[in-house]
Amino acid sequence: MKLNTSKVIVFSLMAILILSACTTTQSTLIEENPSEQEMGESEAVQPEPEDPVATSLEFIDATGRHLSLPNLPERIVVAGKATPYVLDTIYLFPDAAKKLAALEVRGFDTQAFLELVDPDVTVKNMLERDAGPEQIAPHQPDLVIVKNISLGQLGAALEEISIPVMGLNLETPAFFYEDIRALGKVFGNSERAEEIVAYYQSIENKVSEMMAGLQDSERPSVLVLQYSEDGGEISFKVPPANYLQTTMVQNAGGNPIWLDVDGGADGWIQVGLEQIAVWDPEMVFIVNYGGDSVETAKSVSQSPTWEGLKAVENDQVFGFPADFASWDLIDPRWILGQQWLATIIQPELTNDIDLLAQVKSFYQELYLLSETQIEESVIPRLDEIK
Repeated sequence: MKLNTSKVIVFSLMAILILSACTTTQSTLIEENPSEQEMGESEAVQPEPEDPVATSLEFIDATGRHLSLPNLPERIVVAGKATPYVLDTIYLFPDAAKKLAALEVRGFDTQAFLELVDPDVTVKNMLERDAGPEQIAPHQPDLVIVKNISLGQLGAALEEISIPVMGLNLETPAFFYEDIRALGKVFGNSERAEEIVAYYQSIENKVSEMMAGLQDSERPSVLVLQYSEDGGEISFKVPPANYLQTTMVQNAGGNPIWLDVDGGADGWIQVGLEQIAVWDPEMVFIVNYGGDSVETAKSVSQSPTWEGLKAVENDQVFGFPADFASWDLIDPRWILGQQWLATIIQPELTNDIDLLAQVKSFYQELYLLSETQIEESVIPRLDEIK
């Protein structure tokens, strides 16, 4: 049977189109999924990772140390001397509670405060006092945070076994801000760090504005004394010029009268009653780290030894307030101490400072405590400012 020519042509064209389509599809599949052998291993398509690749972390802390970590630390240990200052500072960051793997607790009512801001702290690993590398290493820390005074012996020993160590300075407002920003990097939360810094600086600026234009003659002579008693023997010390307490007095509108005995000291300087009488300050502020500063101030002002001093005669001897820690310390609470000092030294210029409101704001914004927690656990410790 003879086929129609036109039909042959049509069938031929259809066959060519089908074959072409199949060839194109196969070619496309090969191009989209080429084998490693065809591309070479270096050009093979790699599967997408399930999680983003962590970036390394590099920064310089407030002690001038350069830290280089492979990623954000997930297991943090706080150890060494002066741990209360370090713990109170890192808990300004919400992630501190879940990342703190082990800690050394020392002094001041630290445990009570930590339980308030971190209910799970009691089940964390507690280090022995003066714990060394052999006690710290088993907790597998990604980072150990210490006060700078512990960087020497402890820090060096930890770094010898490849455990990174970060130091906090905290000694002045400027160093405090550096420490906060460095911790913002550690916790991957620089936004929170800037919020904290902004909170403090807004208060500092407010106090500074209140003191603007204050003449030297309007600044009362002020003496800050650390009281201690050992075996019934009482002694007094004054802070060096570069200590936070001195800066706070100056910023609060006072004249720190003790600076002539500084001599470049790097610690509290012991002074006798004779020297105190020579200074004869108009105002005295007492801190007693081993007891109640307010009660100590009352006792001192009633002592016959202090009779005749201007501050005693004018009822101007005060004990620094404290809740879980004294407000004069290099602890986040120093901003409360700064405001309290200003209201005492320059009361006419600081009418706008509501201390109770500032306490509530401090604990709500910085430690995220509820109003109930503040009313029940913080305010009862502050009878002297009510």
